[in-house]
Amino acid sequence: MTEDSRYLRQIDLFGAAGQDRLARATVGYPGLGGLGSHHVRLSAYLGVRSFVLVDGDTTSEHGLNRQVTAYPSDIDELKADLAKREILKIAPTANVIVVPKHLPHPDAMAALAEVDLLIGGLDHDLPRLQLTDFASANGIPYIDAATDVVDVDGPPVYGGRVVCAGITPGCLHCLDQLDKDAIRRATMTDEQLAVEAAIYGVPVESLHPQTGPSVVTINSVVASLAITEAMALLTGLRNPQRHLVYRGDIGTVRLNIDPPQSGCPYCARWGRS
Repeated sequence: MTEDSRYLRQIDLFGAAGQDRLARATVGYPGLGGLGSHHVRLSAYLGVRSFVLVDGDTTSEHGLNRQVTAYPSDIDELKADLAKREILKIAPTANVIVVPKHLPHPDAMAALAEVDLLIGGLDHDLPRLQLTDFASANGIPYIDAATDVVDVDGPPVYGGRVVCAGITPGCLHCLDQLDKDAIRRATMTDEQLAVEAAIYGVPVESLHPQTGPSVVTINSVVASLAITEAMALLTGLRNPQRHLVYRGDIGTVRLNIDPPQSGCPYCARWGRS
């Protein structure tokens, strides 16, 4: 089997030159859990052949419902190692660099500085902001995916969103997609959190970064949206959309055309790169 025959149905869409651009691109994947595990599998099937995998977490039993690179025998194994294993099953000749560290560890940042595109599958907003800062400083496009389930009176609201930054103005910061209070609290010491908890009369643990419900089907939809935008960018098919919103509870995907806030320092740096 030749590479051309394997990807014939894709080449029909974006041409041999587009397929070649996928193969030549180096893509960084910070976060390899419920979203990131989908990201690397889809990318490997598309034809990406150079991966930088960044995640310091190990696989847990409660993550087996959504981490598609993991199986019951993989509990306590590094997510990054399992992602590499999955990639090489799909594409045995792929070049895969594993950095089992959390952002913003210097080893992780040094490896990600060499990529052509970042595709984030992170759980919390502080590392998302750190990655936005890093990507804009280095002139690297950054596609960020997130899912959410909101507890409201009545039926739950669930879905997710994809933000593509560094191509046109608009990023997680100026599109108001980051929780500023959560970022502030993530930088506080335990003593500072205890003081804030006393002021608000809440348990200290409630101020730590929290993760909510996570369902593999919701993750797979949002991850597919993110990798489709990455495919469009890398192949030259079109520019990626700045902000897509998936509402699983009503079964829609919406293009958010709200303009970003002006004066964004991150987009300004991307604009100079």
